[in-house]
Amino acid sequence: MPVERVLVVGAGAIGLRTALELLRRDVKVVLKSRHGPLHPSTCSMGAGGLWMPFRCDDTRVNRWAKTTFDELYEFARNSDDSPVEIVPAVVLKTENSVIGRELQENNLPTWTRDSRLNFQHLTMEMLHWQNSVHNLRIPSLETLHEAGYNYCWHFHAPVVDCPNMLSLMLDEVESHSYTQHVDINMENCSGGFSSLGDMVLAAKEYKCDAVINCTGLGAKELCNDENLIGARGILHLYDRYNEVRALENSRDTAILVDEGTWGSETEPCYIIPRGDKLLIGGSYLKGDRKATIRKDESERLEKNSHKFGIDFVSFKRDTWIGWRPARDKVNLQIDTSVNDVKVIHNYGHGGSGWTTFVGAAREAVNLCLG
Repeated sequence: MPVERVLVVGAGAIGLRTALELLRRDVKVVLKSRHGPLHPSTCSMGAGGLWMPFRCDDTRVNRWAKTTFDELYEFARNSDDSPVEIVPAVVLKTENSVIGRELQENNLPTWTRDSRLNFQHLTMEMLHWQNSVHNLRIPSLETLHEAGYNYCWHFHAPVVDCPNMLSLMLDEVESHSYTQHVDINMENCSGGFSSLGDMVLAAKEYKCDAVINCTGLGAKELCNDENLIGARGILHLYDRYNEVRALENSRDTAILVDEGTWGSETEPCYIIPRGDKLLIGGSYLKGDRKATIRKDESERLEKNSHKFGIDFVSFKRDTWIGWRPARDKVNLQIDTSVNDVKVIHNYGHGGSGWTTFVGAAREAVNLCLG
């Protein structure tokens, strides 16, 4: 039987884009979520929004990321008030992995091969020489050498203004003629679903042929998924446009470090210009449930801010704490244990939600309609 109506559960980047994919294929949609997309607990709202596969080892990620990049790249190019901006990015490296080596010896990720990224692996001297043209806002050559960073990746990637994009996607879902019902504040009414069985019952109530589960970290309890774990992230957010900054040049740059003296895999150091904010991070701590920023964490973020030219004493700032839905492998598949209604799971994208949300949505919908 053809699938004509689908219940989508979850209203983050994955859930909203999945609902839109269905609507754009003329499939009727019921959207339900415990919280709205701009609720502080929604990981998609507080994310950095930088397109770059991060902390998600699933072999399908490169395919989903490519599809997502295609859409974001065109979004940024074709709209003056787009929620997507192409931003220069620099990933600091302590060791050379490419320069002077044979092609087969380089260990660059597959995603770096897209020509639209203008990806380069550079010495720090080469980056600063080029910067006489690029005007990137980056630390001095002396500062980076003293910290032990002699190489870098330099590329241009989309950054999503996450709150703005979530609002736009929700508006499109709510205004679409094929949208049957939207309830994105279930916690204030029914309390939300407590199990996958509840989702199936709701699908039957709304005469849906299928359910697509995009509940992110919520799937841990809803589906008893022991492989899903929250990876805690922390941010300081500063005003991007109304403060004077110490670093020279005029072009805001995403700078990321997860090795050497400035950062690590669990405590990365980064700045991401996103919309009207500058985001300073961060952390990737699996299983850490602390709901506020610890004193030592706040001090570390302040030091990171100083590295990137922000006077954290005089700047007004906000803080954000959230949990990425980390899983060894993304759960994007048909659930064969449910017979009454077709169930597709689409959750567990780790730190790559905004990098994969379009591609993952299309694959989930293909499974649903196939």
